[in-house]
Amino acid sequence: MRARHAVLVIVTGVVVVGVRLVFAQPAMEITVDELVARALADNPDLKAVRADADAAVGRVRQAGLRPNPMLDLGGQKALSPDNNLTVGLSLPLDLNGRKEGRVAVAERELDIKRAQVAEVERRLRADVRTKAGELLAARRNLAVTDDLLTVNRDALGLVQSRVGQGASRSVDEGLQLVEVNRLEASRQMLASRVEIVTLQLRALAGMTPDAPLVLRGELHPRPLATDRVEAARRALADRPDLAVSRADVAAARARIQKEQADGRWDATVNVGYQRQDFGFGLNGLTASGAPRPIQDVFHYFGGGVSIVLPVRNRNEGNVAAATAEARAAERRQEFMTLMIRQEVEAAFTQYEATQRALGVFEHGVRDVAARNLDVVRQAYGLGRGTLLDVIAEQRRYIEIENGYTDVLKQAYDAVVEVERAVGTPAQ
Repeated sequence: MRARHAVLVIVTGVVVVGVRLVFAQPAMEITVDELVARALADNPDLKAVRADADAAVGRVRQAGLRPNPMLDLGGQKALSPDNNLTVGLSLPLDLNGRKEGRVAVAERELDIKRAQVAEVERRLRADVRTKAGELLAARRNLAVTDDLLTVNRDALGLVQSRVGQGASRSVDEGLQLVEVNRLEASRQMLASRVEIVTLQLRALAGMTPDAPLVLRGELHPRPLATDRVEAARRALADRPDLAVSRADVAAARARIQKEQADGRWDATVNVGYQRQDFGFGLNGLTASGAPRPIQDVFHYFGGGVSIVLPVRNRNEGNVAAATAEARAAERRQEFMTLMIRQEVEAAFTQYEATQRALGVFEHGVRDVAARNLDVVRQAYGLGRGTLLDVIAEQRRYIEIENGYTDVLKQAYDAVVEVERAVGTPAQ
């Protein structure tokens, strides 16, 4: 009976520590919000997208520049003393909205790049929060297992002592040893999961694999500060991917105008100078009657205009292609709008379901499991059960605690999904 009471005390300790989740607070810690801010500053993929936006700024500047003039130099030398030198300058006028068309297309592409930066930031915020939730969940399960393992190791020592004194059955020692080994194997897997998720979180934050990272906080979902209607309105107004789609439509329409401008007439102004040293192989007479070779230098200045006449080619093919691309961009925008509405509805549905599940676990599962374990423990203390019954009920209790962690993680993810669907922080 004393042996059973000793095991009873140990099992009671298991129940107490099974729900205790106390983490040591190291000196240097970081919250999820701080980790998100660091990822937005240091994530390499986000830096690359921002560099693409910087390149688009340069293309806008380039689009506003006029075409360069062209300098033509030429010369001729005959077998005789005759020679000819020409200098010409051509200046394209860039007429009929060509510059405006180029600038409009470049500006719309810059809008697309900037919206893509915001979209990558939106996804990165959600990815970091989701991965942080995985780390907190794995850490919670590891803490539960560590506490249970400590208590069961102490129980094994007591059972071995009682068996040596002949006060307990040897089968109890075997059962307790199996339970300790099972918890040890589970702990090894959970510890590796914590390490793997930490490495993934470091990569998202732009940190090296060996950088110190201790995440502060516990796995508890945040309350939402918005409802479905307001969330849908904000999503349709602020979602960066919808802004990308809108900018794509604007860019397609700007390309239509550019292609139409390229199909209109244009002109190039030409000015030139020609120096000609020309003569004949004969002698002439001067005004005084003296003989003189017929040879002299002549200077010519001229100008003109070259006009492109859009008679055969009005750029109809490119205009038609740009028009079709604009229609396609408009259809994609319509589809994106529908998908955003669907994502907001799905995120709120998931959030509401997880909140109901949490209520059931907190008021209809965990408390019932604790009472069941208490009943089995009391039965064992009265000699109406075996240690195997207590261990089996303890395993069910552990399974419920792990299930509670999963529901907590799903509720945490539901808040993150609402934020992802809305496009801005949900709280």
